[in-house]
Amino acid sequence: MKTLFNIFSRDERKNTKKQSQEEKDKLSIIVDIHEKNSLVISELVSLGIDFHFQSLKVGDYIVNGILVERKTISDFISSMINRRLLRQLEEMQQYENRLLIVEGIDEQELYTDPELGKTHEGMHPNSVRGFLLSILLKYKTPILFTKNYSDTARFLSVLSRRKSKDLPLNVRKMKKGF
Repeated sequence: MKTLFNIFSRDERKNTKKQSQEEKDKLSIIVDIHEKNSLVISELVSLGIDFHFQSLKVGDYIVNGILVERKTISDFISSMINRRLLRQLEEMQQYENRLLIVEGIDEQELYTDPELGKTHEGMHPNSVRGFLLSILLKYKTPILFTKNYSDTARFLSVLSRRKSKDLPLNVRKMKKGF
C-alpha cells in the first residue's frame, strides 16, 4: 500500500523543502558535458565528490557559485594563439565569481616547449607573461596553477565544501567578432 502525503500540511511542506535543499547541497559541482572524458572527473569520483553533468554555455565547472574554466598548458597556449581564450574571458565576465585553472605545471613548462627546447609555437615567454597579466588586470579573473588533473580535482573538492551561492545557468554565448 502506498503512503499518501498531505502536501497541504505545514510539516509536509517543510520536509519537502528540506529534501530539495539537501539535494541541491549534495550536487555542489556542475560539470560541462564536454568534460566527461577528463581525468579530473575520474579523480572527483575517486574522492567521493558529488557532481552532475549539464551543458554549460560558459566555463567547464560551476562550483558553489564560482565559474571555473580549466585549461591544460597546451590548451592554454593554443587558446591564447587562436584568440579563443579572449572570447571565453569575455563570456566569463557575466559571472561575479570566476576562476581560470591552468593545469599541468608539473608536467609541462608554461613558457617553453620542453620537447622542442624553445618557446611554444614561436611565442616569446614575455608574450605569455603579458597575457597572464591581462587576464588578471583587464579581465579581473584569478588564475590558479595546478600540478596535474589530480591537483585540479582536489582544488575543486575544497571549493565545493565552501558555502554555496546560486548562479544563473541561463547566460548566453557571445557572438564572435567583438
